[in-house]
Amino acid sequence: MRKKVLFIIGTLQSGGVSKSMVSLLTAWDRQRYDTSLLICCKGGDIYSDRLPKDVHLIYNPVIEHVMGGVSSAWWLLQHGKIVLSLGILCRLILSQLSKPMAGRLIAKMMPAIDSEEYDLIVDYGGQQILYYMVDKLRGKKKVSFFHSDYSRWPYYYKADKIYYPLTDHIFTISDTCVVSLRRYFPNCHNQISKMENISSPELIERLSEEDVDNFVPHNLTLVTVGHVCYNKGIDFAIEAVDILKNTEIDFLWLFVGAIIEPKWIEEIKRKGLQRYFKFVGVQSNPYPYIRQADIYVHPSRFEGKSIALDEAKILCKPIIVTNFSTVRDQFEDGVNATICAMDGKALARAILNLYEDGLLRQKYIEYLKTHIHDNSSEVQKLYKFL
Repeated sequence: MRKKVLFIIGTLQSGGVSKSMVSLLTAWDRQRYDTSLLICCKGGDIYSDRLPKDVHLIYNPVIEHVMGGVSSAWWLLQHGKIVLSLGILCRLILSQLSKPMAGRLIAKMMPAIDSEEYDLIVDYGGQQILYYMVDKLRGKKKVSFFHSDYSRWPYYYKADKIYYPLTDHIFTISDTCVVSLRRYFPNCHNQISKMENISSPELIERLSEEDVDNFVPHNLTLVTVGHVCYNKGIDFAIEAVDILKNTEIDFLWLFVGAIIEPKWIEEIKRKGLQRYFKFVGVQSNPYPYIRQADIYVHPSRFEGKSIALDEAKILCKPIIVTNFSTVRDQFEDGVNATICAMDGKALARAILNLYEDGLLRQKYIEYLKTHIHDNSSEVQKLYKFL
């Protein structure tokens, strides 16, 4: 009889964690293990069609609405879940006072999906999903993932310090992230280790060959994959474009991702920069856009270990990246990318310098061509818990 494994994720919307979940399940030995995936929220799902067909999907709308807002409270009330409806209103108030307490309340309200015991349960999202896994589900082994630099995201620390010791292991995605987690949770030092996001070069190369609709070539095409928001550095991009427009370069900056903060689109219009930007929204296959890039630019304020950057490396694109805390887990300045300061002026200089220096661009490309590797074997780190 095959051992039973349950993975849990908040959503399969756009974003690196969702994409990483799909890649892990694709590499996972599903013939050997009976594999299920609990998706807490289905709204905006763009990646479920990429999941292997032999992964059993589990979804409970009550779980999604427990994690929602006022409209979800109304839905629960209409479906006879009066206590849960009131619980949401309490949680919305509580979240303004204490995120850890609100996270624990969500977990307590989330119904258990079943009473059976799994051989391994993997929480792939953290916070309330971690608390739910520990409190509500039965598993012989329980493993949690944290996908960022904890020092940049310590909001749930008071709850995490209670729940992390109750897991069998905690994975994070880079050396810097390991150091950060161990600093916050020294009592879990030996439970914490690195498991990289999985990227398949063969799959990415194949998908990148698809056509891009209505693509108009420019002398310089910049591409960024990520949410359009402050944390991902859209303000740096706007400032850089405001400088670059005064050069004679015919350029376009293409953004692939959800517009999380529409105010930045209004700022672009206010500055009269619309002709230099193109927003194509969320794409289940961003790779043809990356392939069109002359330079891939990643102006983020913080990352755990960016999957989009790993993918740009696989496609051997000259890369400019800001100096966020974990950047040197992936890049060495002047060797495989240009690392610049976190401001628009520095970003504009880096773009202009790399555009004008064809030898440096080619140096990056040639380096990346000789450093492509398939890390699907990372899944072995999870097998040891079975």
